[in-house]
Amino acid sequence: MKFIAIATGIVAALTSVAAQLTSPMQNYNVSSPVSNGPYVMGQILPCTIQLFENVMSDIQLSINLESAAINSNASFVIAATVDVSKTTASAKRNGNVTFYEHSVNYKIPTTLIPGSYKVVFLDSRTNTHLDVPINVLPVASASVVSSPVITGGASATPASPGSIFKESNGNGVAAMSPGLATKAIVSLACVAAFAVML
Repeated sequence: MKFIAIATGIVAALTSVAAQLTSPMQNYNVSSPVSNGPYVMGQILPCTIQLFENVMSDIQLSINLESAAINSNASFVIAATVDVSKTTASAKRNGNVTFYEHSVNYKIPTTLIPGSYKVVFLDSRTNTHLDVPINVLPVASASVVSSPVITGGASATPASPGSIFKESNGNGVAAMSPGLATKAIVSLACVAAFAVML
């Protein structure tokens, strides 16, 4: 049981380290956005950098959101300049390592075309950039709810032809796919078994 707990801890630590991307000059990390992560229009796109304490370099960062589509030159300024100061207010510790973290929160425009984009961290002093690919998804549309019938019940017909719900034998009651219910039960059983082993 101890082996499983230790192995899980090691995997979690490696996963968090793997999520960070290092700049070409190896003087800062990007911990967000997550590479190939999904982000939704109208929501916040966090852009976080970590500057190393032991690396002395003069960097001047800017952040842009650029379309990854072929023949597209769509570009949006996230931050013309990013704070790269090394102050006690931005200092963080991870074990015995000190780094300085700065974040910029960018609201993704709702007018953006959904698709593949890249967040470009550009160091204009060295003319190097770190590109983080992301996927911008459209805002989820609200479902249309049918009005209640005279008896007080609500009609459970699918909201649209592409609905995730299906009617069961025409009585107006929506049912989940048996495959999904089975997967949910198996997943919960696995989590419970794992918890018992710890």
